Amino acid sequence: MYISFEQIPQTARIWIYQANRTLNDNEVSLIETTLEPAVTKWAAHGTALLASVKVFHNRFVIIALDESQYEASGCSIDASSRWFKELGAQLNIDFFDRSQAYLDGTEIKTFSIFQPKKAIESGLISADTIVFVNNNNIHTLADLSTNWQVKATDSYLKRFFNHTTALAQ
Repeated sequence: MYISFEQIPQTARIWIYQANRTLNDNEVSLIETTLEPAVTKWAAHGTALLASVKVFHNRFVIIALDESQYEASGCSIDASSRWFKELGAQLNIDFFDRSQAYLDGTEIKTFSIFQPKKAIESGLISADTIVFVNNNNIHTLADLSTNWQVKATDSYLKRFFNHTTALAQ
């Protein structure tokens, strides 16, 4: 059962799907008009799930589920993953992109998660760069509000700053 994103509780469980490129407005509209009916019909073991979907920054699609009503099952999570595989194939977008997204001014850019040290050493990322955390620390809508967009030194990247600083001395 679909509910507007603004009405979903802060305790809602979330899944973040990161596109491998910026989405244009037509793609955002298509994604929202495709996923809203899918979320409306989303169920676990025949029980309707109370959920929502929203596109953020023309780059991230977030599914939020009010698990106080009913929890997702493995099959329902698999179903939601299929939505993104199908949309990705239709739009030529990888929604399972695992690169590290960050803000460069107002533009969202990425670098390989396998090269954080290089991104820092080259100056691509500074201690104050805002990065989008997409890991096991983001479970709920409340986490999204407080822990999703953080300074690089407040993310897993902090260990690379300490290492880089130690090497420079």
